[in-house]
Amino acid sequence: MKNVILFLFFVASSVSAFVPQGRNHPLIATQLHIFGPKQALDIERAKNPKAVEATIQGLMKQKRLTREQAEKRYGEFLNDPDGFALRAGEETWKREGYRNWEEAAIGRSADPEATAARIAKFKRDSQLKGVSIMTLGSALLLWYASQNPYVPPGH
Repeated sequence: MKNVILFLFFVASSVSAFVPQGRNHPLIATQLHIFGPKQALDIERAKNPKAVEATIQGLMKQKRLTREQAEKRYGEFLNDPDGFALRAGEETWKREGYRNWEEAAIGRSADPEATAARIAKFKRDSQLKGVSIMTLGSALLLWYASQNPYVPPGH
């Protein structure tokens, strides 16, 4: 009976792990929050002041930013490059009028139908792989537990 309950627990948790999130979920931060953009910029400036200055000047010219805005933007990038790229991508597709990254990829594609099919296949394959791994892991755990039952010490 305990094995059946354990099995049901693993099946329920594995299925919910692969259910797509709603459209209104916030992006997950990829940074550790140990220090902020100013500290990241100061560290980079101490390591390579000429490259930092060139980058800031390039941002000011390319994006038409003030020095403070360019330093803030570069510091945000240095502090959390992955999160910065995700936020920038999200801002871009929202500004272009798309609801999500999938719509943007399909809308920008030269062959929208093929792109939509590739995205759907990727999502389907990823979900199948994830469920397969969770099922195999759960089955192995159940088999191991059935072969090696827990015996309390002293019994």
